[in-house]
Amino acid sequence: MSEILKHTPEKREMLDDNARKFVTEPIDPRFLEENSATSFDLIVDWLEIGDNNEKKVAYKKFDNGEVQILLISKITKDGKRTSGKEKITEEKYQELLDSSILHLEKKRHEFEYAQNGITFSMKYDEFGSRELNLLEVDASSEEKRDTFQPVDFPNRLDEVTGDLKYYGPRIV
Repeated sequence: MSEILKHTPEKREMLDDNARKFVTEPIDPRFLEENSATSFDLIVDWLEIGDNNEKKVAYKKFDNGEVQILLISKITKDGKRTSGKEKITEEKYQELLDSSILHLEKKRHEFEYAQNGITFSMKYDEFGSRELNLLEVDASSEEKRDTFQPVDFPNRLDEVTGDLKYYGPRIV
């Protein structure tokens, strides 16, 4: 059976989703380039929204023209957030769009950033016409994530971790 799962293209992946969140002014494009950021347009359509869960489809169009489509479910239990991601086809995506209850488009830049010997995974979102830019900071453990020092980052960062208005569909 594991042999079948290994070759199934729509494999499901569960991940922790407890990154720290910060509001920031626009990050200099040169900084993103220097840190080898991967950039893409991200279109998100929510299919379900609850107090402790959400289900959405994410359409990623990379600057090189590549496309990736994901069905994502997020669940919060006991203050911990997990995220399940499954690659889906264009056909399945189009089918699910009929159930969309909320729509968001943004530009995302993902890169790694080292500080005090720890490498952080960064997700920087630009919301276009809105005057909002968010930076998510994550690491391989909660202890490492907590060592990130916002004052040492090149941009001014205001932490909004835990402020629900900066999470998922509430941004819309």
